[in-house]
Amino acid sequence: MTRLDVVVTGYGIVSPLGVSITEFEERMFAGDSGIIDLRGSFVSKNFPVPFGGVVDESRIPSTEALGIHLPTYTKALRYTLFALQQLLQDLPPDIQIDGIIQGTPAGIYFDLVRHSLQAYDPDTFIWDGLRAEWIIEVMADLLKKRGHGEIVPENLITVNSACAAGSQSIGIALRLLQTNRMRRCLVSSADCGAWESQLMNFHLLHTLTTEDVPAHTASRPFSKSRAGFVKSEAATVLLLETREAAEERGAKVFCEICGYAFTSDAYRLTDGREDNLGIVKAMEDAIADAGIEKRQIGYINAHGTSTVLNDRLETQAIKKVFGKSAYDIPVSSLKSQMGHPTVAAGAVEAIACILMLQRNKIAPTINLTEPDPECDLDYVAEGSRNVSIEYILSNSFGFGGQNACLVLKKNDR
Repeated sequence: MTRLDVVVTGYGIVSPLGVSITEFEERMFAGDSGIIDLRGSFVSKNFPVPFGGVVDESRIPSTEALGIHLPTYTKALRYTLFALQQLLQDLPPDIQIDGIIQGTPAGIYFDLVRHSLQAYDPDTFIWDGLRAEWIIEVMADLLKKRGHGEIVPENLITVNSACAAGSQSIGIALRLLQTNRMRRCLVSSADCGAWESQLMNFHLLHTLTTEDVPAHTASRPFSKSRAGFVKSEAATVLLLETREAAEERGAKVFCEICGYAFTSDAYRLTDGREDNLGIVKAMEDAIADAGIEKRQIGYINAHGTSTVLNDRLETQAIKKVFGKSAYDIPVSSLKSQMGHPTVAAGAVEAIACILMLQRNKIAPTINLTEPDPECDLDYVAEGSRNVSIEYILSNSFGFGGQNACLVLKKNDR
């Protein structure tokens, strides 16, 4: 079967680095940090986790302004609708949307949340907010009211593969569009879990940094002094179309998604395999799926969480895939700037990669002032770098050995 070209024609974002594409782009290339000290504001002063990448809620419109009127709602819904609103500004109201695929953490803590919220008035509390499908059902209803058609239930798909979910959602949309089962698909990812119980869960897994350092230096991927990741939050919405559908309506094309692969180690709950088998295969398969040679990859967006194990294993895996040429490929981690929004990470980083392809510029890995001998690649530590890139490999690796890789191509038409 001939595979159709798939392109990105719209996006919106809410993140610690900005609540619009323009702000996110400016701060990303400037090497800013969106990480703050949470103690005394978001958490208690003696809370063991000091840092987080959180969104300034005062800059997000109310739910009523975003088109919904519900007695209760989740922060993830509000952020997602604002990202959707940004995308819809440039989308004519008569364009048919065939599906929505969302990366979501919903369901993981269902029992915990259910029991902790028993005090809520049952006449006003909406249990639907705890269902994984709730956000995309609200989105689908808004799209229908705006004239984008009705989305059949089987095309409302939720994905929960931990930190790989954002990239996997894009990958699933890619396959559905390549095979002409859809012509236009929204891909949404949201994780707004930088609250006490969520932070404590990750703290008990010994994955978060608790060092006594300035907040903006807390996330230090690939640095010898790295001590764990910083939990953050974000929401994104992207519009993927077949190139034919995009050209029919004269849409501006931001990039092409041309490669995807997903592997699962099923090794341990948190730790990755020391032999990198699943990670290596995901990278190699994504490049092969794109139909290109390894030498054509001009930049790697690393998963780069700032944990001792992940950064070492990812560096080793890149060397296994690319051999000696690994030292010639720029690699950087956006998580140095905004922390790790887990489920939403891959989608946020896909938008970052699109901006890098458009601007011929690579975002830096900040806070890398103390090199780790085991992490010895070119991590763009000096600041943003002007480089012409045609293909980007973007890595997302989740708990439980879930590995999703994307290849993005500069639009050349």
